[in-house]
Amino acid sequence: MIFKKLSKIKNGIKDTISVRKATVFAKKRKGFSLIEVVIAITIMAILSGIAMASYTKVQQDAKKNMDYTTAANIATAAQLADADGVDTSIPSLVSNNYLQSTPKSQQNNAGEFSVTVSDGKVTVTLGDEQYYPRK
Repeated sequence: MIFKKLSKIKNGIKDTISVRKATVFAKKRKGFSLIEVVIAITIMAILSGIAMASYTKVQQDAKKNMDYTTAANIATAAQLADADGVDTSIPSLVSNNYLQSTPKSQQNNAGEFSVTVSDGKVTVTLGDEQYYPRK
């Protein structure tokens, strides 16, 4: 009789353990919880914000470097025109075919290019900032 009772208790414990295991496995669902998805989206938003800020700075630097290159081209044209005894203003450089067209700044609201030749030294400015020779 004691063995029967022990056997029933043992079987009851086994059944309880197997039911608990089944419950634990049933609660594990495939997929992500809402918190995990929100965290992933937040991380992606932070990374994209950093990338956009970096991209914007690279774009601004590229536009400024393009203006430095344009100023160097204007300076070369002005030196050639000065050597030929031609007026070195930008409209004159364009009309005498030292430049193909009137150069424009790539930067927003930077102003217009202007050229100054003094004793053979050429200075090109864009707005208030000197672009050639580069400081």
